[in-house]
Amino acid sequence: MVRSLKIISVAAAAVMMSAASAFTPTTSASFGTQSRPLSPSPLQASASTVLDAPVSGSNGGVVLDRPATIVERQTQKRPDSTDRLMDPNGDWILRIYNDNINTREYVAVCLVQIVGLCESRAYFTMQDAHHNGIAKVGEYNQEVAECYEDQLNDRGIMCDVVNVTGE
Repeated sequence: MVRSLKIISVAAAAVMMSAASAFTPTTSASFGTQSRPLSPSPLQASASTVLDAPVSGSNGGVVLDRPATIVERQTQKRPDSTDRLMDPNGDWILRIYNDNINTREYVAVCLVQIVGLCESRAYFTMQDAHHNGIAKVGEYNQEVAECYEDQLNDRGIMCDVVNVTGE
């Protein structure tokens, strides 16, 4: 008798599970409690309202309203800065000199690490200083150029800062 009840409960659970899918709520046969029904998702609700809408036209098509558009966030435009500190092309030139102390690779690495040049530009600047004795690293505002000069001098690279106008 007990065995037949177990078989019947297993068969009933199998029938209930076979009829269920991932989208339909099921009852829990093992605990004897029912799971509460799921509320319809927004997708299910909108699909049901579209399917229940009256048919317009002879071909059976449904006319849907245009979806609400999302208002794009307006970016604030920054006013053009007149601050000379932010001008990348300032009035001061940073120059490096060729020396017989530092290796060319070391000079190029320092230009990459301190000034922020890309490797190819740093190599070209280093080669220019090696062949011509002097090379222009770049044009900067006075504070930035002097900062680069101090850091390069601390690493033993001969350099100076001159004004573009020659003052």
